[in-house]
Amino acid sequence: MTQRTGRAVRRILGLATAGIIAATGILATGGTAQAAYDPTTATIWNDEPLYPGWHVDNATGRLIMQSDGNLVSYVTPDGNWDHAQPVFSSNTVGCGAKAIMQSDGNLVVYAADGHSCWASGTFKGGYLSALATVGADGHVTLWATNGRYQENGMTAYIGPYSPGSQVLRVL
Repeated sequence: MTQRTGRAVRRILGLATAGIIAATGILATGGTAQAAYDPTTATIWNDEPLYPGWHVDNATGRLIMQSDGNLVSYVTPDGNWDHAQPVFSSNTVGCGAKAIMQSDGNLVVYAADGHSCWASGTFKGGYLSALATVGADGHVTLWATNGRYQENGMTAYIGPYSPGSQVLRVL
């Protein structure tokens, strides 16, 4: 084997190895990139998803993308989720694969093939951000706000209650 052939073989083996590692990573993660998930927050912002089993909580209120495909908000009178009562439902059992609070202000439940199963029909207009918050009463409020921005590579969260915020819809 010549030196030139040896380099070519090593290069091909290196590329093949990189391809195998990449394919393994894609298969191990289900083939999708997912945003960071923080169940300790009561808010989802621009284009943040809720996948099946993911939820956001506020004391006794919870918004959850259930494994059956339904986006539901609950309230629990005593803090025990076994006693929780539904407040809102998207009625998307068998259809929903994820819910996204879109940056345009629309909260949408999408099917696995990407079509919309349900949408809030809200639009943020000229505001910078859109968000959904779950209250302690289980109601979900969709907001438009200028209260989230980037500065020096850091994201600042002022929140929906900042001056000039607008309620788009309460579910």
